[in-house]
Amino acid sequence: MALMNPLRLICVALAASVVLCGAIKLAVAEAGACHDLVGTYLTKNFAKGAGSGDFTSRSVIVLSGSGQASFTDSGEGGEAGFGPFTDGRGSWRCIEANKLHAITLDFTTPTTEQPKADIGRLDFDLAYDPASKTIKGTAVLRLVPLGSDPLAPGKGDGRQFEITGQRVEAP
Repeated sequence: MALMNPLRLICVALAASVVLCGAIKLAVAEAGACHDLVGTYLTKNFAKGAGSGDFTSRSVIVLSGSGQASFTDSGEGGEAGFGPFTDGRGSWRCIEANKLHAITLDFTTPTTEQPKADIGRLDFDLAYDPASKTIKGTAVLRLVPLGSDPLAPGKGDGRQFEITGQRVEAP
C-alpha cells in the first residue's frame, strides 16, 4: 500500500477544511438569520379568503432550535365533511432572515362518515416580525391515503389557510 506524498496529503486536508468551514459558516448564518423564530406561538387560522373576524380555528405552533416543528389545533375534533385528526409533528428550515418553511404531518382518525384514515400534511410559509413578536403567513393542508407518500411534493391546491400568531412568552 503506497502512502500519499506529503504535498498531496496537505492539499486533501486543506480542501476538506475549506468544505467543512463553508458548511459550518452556512449553518451558523442560517441559525442566526432565523434564531428569533424559535419559540411557541398561539395562532388564529382563517380559511383563505374568509373575513378577518371569521377564524376557522386556533392553534399552537412550536418551532425548536433543532429544526423540529409541532402543531396542535382546536379543530382536532373534526368538522362537517372532515374527520378528527391528531397533533402534527415535522420540521422547519430558515428560508431567509425571519422567514421559514415548515412541514408537519398528522393522521385523521376513522369515523362512521370517514371510515378510512388519511395522513395530513401541512405546508407552512411564515414570516416573523421581531418588533411585535408575531408570525404571519399561509398553510396548505393536503390529505393522502395511509399507503401514500406524504413527503412527495403536494399536488393541487389543497385547503389553504392564512395564519397570524403571537409568541407565547413566560412572565
